[in-house]
Amino acid sequence: MWVGLHRRDLVAIAHYTGLLVSSLALAMIIPLVTALVAGEWGPALDYVCGIGVAAAVGMLLALQAPRGVHIGRRDALIVTALAWLVASFVAAVPLSLSGNYGSFLDAFFDAISGLTTSGLTLVQDLDHMALAHNMWRHLTHLIGGQGIIVAALSVALGLKGGAAMSLYIAEGRDERILPNVMHTARFIWFVTAVYVTFGTLALSISNLLHGMELGRSVLHAFWATAACYDTGGFGPQSQNALYYHSPFFEGITVVLMLAGTLNFNLHADLWRGDRTEIFKNLEARALAVNIGILSLAVGLGLAVTGAFSEPAELVRKGLYHLISANSGTGHQTIYASQWIGGFGGLAFGAIILAMAFGGMASSTAGGIKALRLGLIAKGVILRVRQAISPPSSVVTDKYHHLLDVPLTADVLANALMVFTLYTVTYISGGMIGAAYGYPMGEALFESVSATANVGLSTGITNPAMPAGLKLVYIVQMWAGRLEFIALFALVASVVAGVRSRWSRA
Repeated sequence: MWVGLHRRDLVAIAHYTGLLVSSLALAMIIPLVTALVAGEWGPALDYVCGIGVAAAVGMLLALQAPRGVHIGRRDALIVTALAWLVASFVAAVPLSLSGNYGSFLDAFFDAISGLTTSGLTLVQDLDHMALAHNMWRHLTHLIGGQGIIVAALSVALGLKGGAAMSLYIAEGRDERILPNVMHTARFIWFVTAVYVTFGTLALSISNLLHGMELGRSVLHAFWATAACYDTGGFGPQSQNALYYHSPFFEGITVVLMLAGTLNFNLHADLWRGDRTEIFKNLEARALAVNIGILSLAVGLGLAVTGAFSEPAELVRKGLYHLISANSGTGHQTIYASQWIGGFGGLAFGAIILAMAFGGMASSTAGGIKALRLGLIAKGVILRVRQAISPPSSVVTDKYHHLLDVPLTADVLANALMVFTLYTVTYISGGMIGAAYGYPMGEALFESVSATANVGLSTGITNPAMPAGLKLVYIVQMWAGRLEFIALFALVASVVAGVRSRWSRA
């Protein structure tokens, strides 16, 4: 039975949504400072407006209930679903004032793409965008990659005890690294800071060696690191990673992509000195097998098309884009037209599958996730074993994911449910794109990229595409980042409320 929301639920939802949105006002100080240092007075004013809107909206919502009001699991799911939408609306304000977007819808598209670490973009004249706006675009990857809830927990915006835990779980992070959820959130940011520092230093050196001046080298390095570690596809240049033409740049970003797609619990085990977990873990093994098989498919496909004549170039292009797709990063070193003309058949299909499957759970990556693929595979094997065993025998199995866990019917059902939801959304988005007149293969590629929060594009995503398709991709990016359950909780609560009002009328 669906139960509608009472007034106390609504004010609690508004309160916590407001607290989460308020954190964006603090984050916008960084692009504001960037604008002031660079002498970009127009963009500086854009962020003054953005900070004002974020603070006003956040506080208006937060004041609907007293500090520390109780919030349950259902309400936490609704807060999570709403927070990503409201935060994207607020984050779009300074972007819409930048002059680089044709409409507020386009700016909102980029804001939600940034926060969900998708990386699809509708920006215009990116090569001449202000430094402050590029800073904000890439900061949305950092905020969204760790999660809006995690970001707010890290600065303790009134989120304590049960409310903190409920919101943390609602954002799809049901695995705590440390006993205290606040400490877990701060550990996630600590790991992020280490990788961002490493990536920024390494890529700054690469940029300096390729002739960039110091300030620009550091900014580009930080932006590329933020995008790659948080598995988002934004770049400061319209050619994306192709702009740098550097094997060293590509090598460092591949390391960052793989680090970003690792489960944060695996990061914790590695930091503690436990190197064996990554070899025993079902999810890590499933991801390795997935990358290995799809890499072979990409290599064979590219060899058939002959798009890259040199073997080293074939490996470099193929492996880079396979890792970019599988990790959900979305950086590319080819032109959009080369997906069809260069990759073609087998390699093109393998990239779609890599995007669809995604990285690890409790990471910055999107998609179905390697853990669910591993569980489904073990479930099939278990079912075959049960079918060929004597009727009197009891055949069970377990899997290792941080601990040895029984492979139960509920675990398999949950994995299959999410797998099915993603698959249906991938295909539905592709069919909608085809209905707008785009080739089915390209439309499916774009749909998978949006839903799995990847950002690779065949060129369909551009400012001139139909507004209806922009809205479809916005919903897909939002639903894919939430892994559907929070979105369904919001819809179910709205439907229950409408039914309740209708029955009383």
